[in-house]
Parts: sequence; C-alpha cells; structure tokens
Amino acid sequence: MAAMSDLQKSLPSVLFMRSSRKLILNVRERFVEFGFLNDSNSYAVDNIEVKPMHDIDKKISWLKNECCISRGWIYPPKRKAEKDKDERNSHSFERFHDYFNIQPTHTLTIKPYDPDKIKFLILGLGFFYGVYLLPAGHYSINRIPYKIGKLTGVFPSGKDIPKALVALSNFYDLNPKKRNNMFAVLHWMLVGQTLNHSWERFEAQYKVLDGLFKISGATAKFHSDRPVALGKKYSIQLPEWAKINGKHSKLSTLRNQLFHEALYVDKPIGYAHPAEDYDIEFVTFNSKIIAATLGLASNFQKNGSSVRYKCAWEIE
Repeated sequence: MAAMSDLQKSLPSVLFMRSSRKLILNVRERFVEFGFLNDSNSYAVDNIEVKPMHDIDKKISWLKNECCISRGWIYPPKRKAEKDKDERNSHSFERFHDYFNIQPTHTLTIKPYDPDKIKFLILGLGFFYGVYLLPAGHYSINRIPYKIGKLTGVFPSGKDIPKALVALSNFYDLNPKKRNNMFAVLHWMLVGQTLNHSWERFEAQYKVLDGLFKISGATAKFHSDRPVALGKKYSIQLPEWAKINGKHSKLSTLRNQLFHEALYVDKPIGYAHPAEDYDIEFVTFNSKIIAATLGLASNFQKNGSSVRYKCAWEIE
C-alpha cells in the first residue's frame, strides 16, 4: 500500500478500513465503494447495480456510536489544536479536523466499466436521497449529512431510485458536452449547503441556478430573467422572490449586491439577513429544476417552492 500522506496520518485510524488487497479486487470486479448512505436496499436497473456492503450494519453502528453526529450531520473527528510558541502555556483544547474520510457503505457497478460515469451516478444518487455521497477515499470538507432528505426535504420511495438511476445514466450518455456542467451543479447544490453562513449558502445556490441555466439552453437578457426562463421551460412554479418588478426581482437584487458590492440585504455582509427563507425555498426551486433537466417529472415538482416539508419524490 502506498505511504499515507501527512493528512491521513493525522486522522484517526478508524476512518481507514480498506486493505490494499481489497482495493485490487475492486479494480478487477469493476465496482466503486461509496457512502455514507443509511439504506439497506439493493437496486439493479439496466447495466447499473447499487447494493449495500456486507458490513453495513457495522458501519451504521459506527456512525451512531463513534461519530460526531448532530441534527442529521456528520462532523469531522476532533484533534488537539496546534499552538504557536507563545501559546504553549495557554488553555489546551480540541478542534474539528478540516478534512475527514467517511466510511463507504455501498458499492456501485456499471457495465461497461466507466469510472467517470460511476462518480457522476454516485453524486446524482446522493441528490435523490437528499445527502452528499462520496466515492471511498475522497475527503469530506466541513460536515456531511447522513439523514436521508436532509439537503432537499425529499426522500425516495417505491421505484424512485431505479427511475433516477436510468435518468442520470441517460443524461450522461446523451449529453457528453453537458456532463461536466451537470456534475458541477449537483456537486455545489449539495456541498454548498454544508457551508456555515447564510450568504455563503445563498451564493452557492445562485451558482447552481446559473449552471442550470447554461445547461438548459434557454435565453435571457438579464440575470433576473433566468429563473423566469427556467420555470417557463420546465413548467415549474416561480417563487415570489424571483418574480420581476421593473427590471429586477428580490433575488437578482440580492445577488447583485452580494456579488458586486459586498452587501447582503443592503448591509455589509453579516449585518442583515433576508426575510425570505432562501435556505429552503431556493434549494427547493433548484431541486425541481435539476430533476426536470434530467427529464423527470414528480409529485414533488408540482408543489410551490415556498412549501418544504419531508415528502417523497414519487417520480412518474
């Protein structure tokens, strides 16, 4: 096995469970391990198979008994905080790691083997579960969710996952020039919600919106027109804050101030917060557009963007 990096050496050994022999077997059998997904179901559709690892119960027990978890999030393990020379006699304390490596819970196999497509499918699968899934060995930054539906308020039921896998696979195969854009949209849609501050999460969702606009091929003269064009193209109800009054909407005004003036709701960043709940409503709107971009229709997409409660996708 290759020597561990300094970062790996600094992390608890419980996070590194794979042997070099197992890594070789994975390559030969053409599957990729990923996690963290709290689901014991298996799915097989077309040339794709997703199934839990044989020790998933052990992994779930590890999550509950050894991890730093709170309100649906997994936080990094702690380590002793470093000190400058003049701080050595000051109070000693522990801080969270900046990066951590989560244990895999499932495997994904496709034929013919395509490592880039597998990464795309894993990320997309996480979107439909409402969590952020990573291939084994990839580092997580900050915190990641483990409760299904945590990031979107939507959870899969019935045949949602097989239908989602087919849609993701078809998009990847039929849109070679848009694969990278969709990967970026899914990645930042999910990772952006792990950020700590509301203006950071808002900025992340706006970038997702811009990414979806580019993928859609729709046209718009101003930024304020983009969500309108997307809603019209995919028949998704437009939130009140995205409706145009004059040349601007509440959304575009907030975006322009944040991106160009270091302001947020007319104040220096951090001094004010919008009355609108963008953490819920913006994520909900983007989630519906993502599903529509993948060619899917669902009961969830028919609800207003101001309504968010735990519900099933119920993909048609």
